[in-house]
Amino acid sequence: MKTSTHTGIVALAVTLITSAAMAQIQGVITTPEGRKIEGTIKWKIREKAYGIVAKGGNVELEMAPANIADIQVPRPKELDAAIASIQSGNAGAAVPVLEKLSSEYLMLQWDTVATRYLAEAHVKAGNADQALKVCEKVIAANPDAAYLGEMAPAYWQALLKLDRTSKVEDLMAKAIKSGDRAASAQALIMRGDVILAAGDTNDNAKKALRDGYLRVVTLYKSEKAAQPEALYKAAKCFDKLGQSSRADQMRTTLKSDFGSSEWARKQ
Repeated sequence: MKTSTHTGIVALAVTLITSAAMAQIQGVITTPEGRKIEGTIKWKIREKAYGIVAKGGNVELEMAPANIADIQVPRPKELDAAIASIQSGNAGAAVPVLEKLSSEYLMLQWDTVATRYLAEAHVKAGNADQALKVCEKVIAANPDAAYLGEMAPAYWQALLKLDRTSKVEDLMAKAIKSGDRAASAQALIMRGDVILAAGDTNDNAKKALRDGYLRVVTLYKSEKAAQPEALYKAAKCFDKLGQSSRADQMRTTLKSDFGSSEWARKQ
């Protein structure tokens, strides 16, 4: 029964990936000169270029990324429901949808978002190898996705689960060096995770707070996406250290300022 289910999921994933080439993704490309081209867009893996058929036309124009200033693609309608399923623990229903979106939207704005939650689902299920594979497909097309953007922390978690700590350290350094505050905040959270992965000790809890989580809580308050995770993990470290008042302070801020976050729901 288990084998049959697994085979069915693999077959479905293959079908979805095969159909990605036929996906009709609508969007708007803006050139460096400010010209806007609306139409059907796809990423051409072999050519490492975008193919766009302008609205009302039937001829595909090939454009290199260097000749594009911006791409805007509407958020896939299935994405939010799939994310909600993942966060509620129902990965079985969401994984095929996220596999589809990750493939269809490759290099089209929403691939990193879909792949982030897909990778998280695989890591939670104990399949870090599979999480690595889905992330590396995106990274092959967009190397910066390994340390910048929404997918990067999920990729780092997969690497950490596979004991590839030196690779994680390298990517964290790149994120911080980039000057991107969102990436730096995520890298500091990951630094705390790496420290704790070395051993569940009081000394490591102190170091994870000092070098990771508390830096985000105090120095990166403007990075709202990173705050809930940093607050949650800081509270856990304070619990470990027996500092209940500090732990309560972290949880109070988490619940009052980020009550709708998945990290607040974990309390």
